Amino acid sequence: MHNLVNGLGLTSRALVRRTRFLFAPLLLILVAACSSGSGDLIISSEQAAGGPEYSGIVITTDMSVGVNRIVFGVVNRDGMPVFGATSEVGAYFLVPGQDGRDLKDSATARFVSWPTVVGGVFVAEFDLDTAGAYEIDINFTANDGTPIFAQTSFLLKEEPSTPAIGSPAPASVTHTAANTDDISHITSSPEPDLDLYELSVHEALQQDKPLVIVFATPAFCVSATCGPQVGELSKVKDRVGDQANYIHVEVFEDPHLLEGERPTGDRVPAVSEWGLPTEPWTFVIDSQGLVQAKFEQFTTADQIEAKLLEIL
Repeated sequence: MHNLVNGLGLTSRALVRRTRFLFAPLLLILVAACSSGSGDLIISSEQAAGGPEYSGIVITTDMSVGVNRIVFGVVNRDGMPVFGATSEVGAYFLVPGQDGRDLKDSATARFVSWPTVVGGVFVAEFDLDTAGAYEIDINFTANDGTPIFAQTSFLLKEEPSTPAIGSPAPASVTHTAANTDDISHITSSPEPDLDLYELSVHEALQQDKPLVIVFATPAFCVSATCGPQVGELSKVKDRVGDQANYIHVEVFEDPHLLEGERPTGDRVPAVSEWGLPTEPWTFVIDSQGLVQAKFEQFTTADQIEAKLLEIL
């Protein structure tokens, strides 16, 4: 998982300090719980030292002017995640050079279970019209009945690094099963669904069909959600059938070549062509080759299918 603070370079020192403080605990929890396979939690020393009773942590990394699907978690002062069915959230623009803030959008965030021991995250959609620094207010009732208030911060860019909604999907040449003698050379999935490797992205974009693409590395994903994400793609394929095409793009070249437990190959060219800062990513493309939906991190088959059915 990519560190949003380091990746974007915040202009406000106060926001840097606040975002680092809020982001670190859940990031550490996710890495510890998901990559090690154990239930041990790593607690941030900053979090343990004090601060607010509850803190929000934005997991999404690629946010820009327009509609954004923002994924976030909430932890208590001890660094333990806090869950609830839904939460009410408001996105406030921090006015440059002023102490005030301007409410830009509000939403009801739904809780989405992740296929990890962490449990899950909240997901909300905001339509934001101004680039800059933002603060999110989070209000919900925890599963044990405790009222929760938390805040977190993020930066909104003018343009996304990944393809924007409504823009043409990059016609990347990606590996297919027909061009390899061993499927393990083009995917790190332990039980690959061969249907997901029939077409290159550029070939699929030439057909008059919608397309769903998952960029993921099942064996090497830091959040341990890449394998399950590819599984969700197979579910959508089985439900919707040949009304659309479905492709899994492995993040690494030659994922079967390892040094220790990590692949030795570079990332496939499609990763940079699509501007991917993290994995997994899922894109829904219409029959004209335009991006109609995109999801960073784990997304359920139901969510993907709903977007796909809108364009069929």
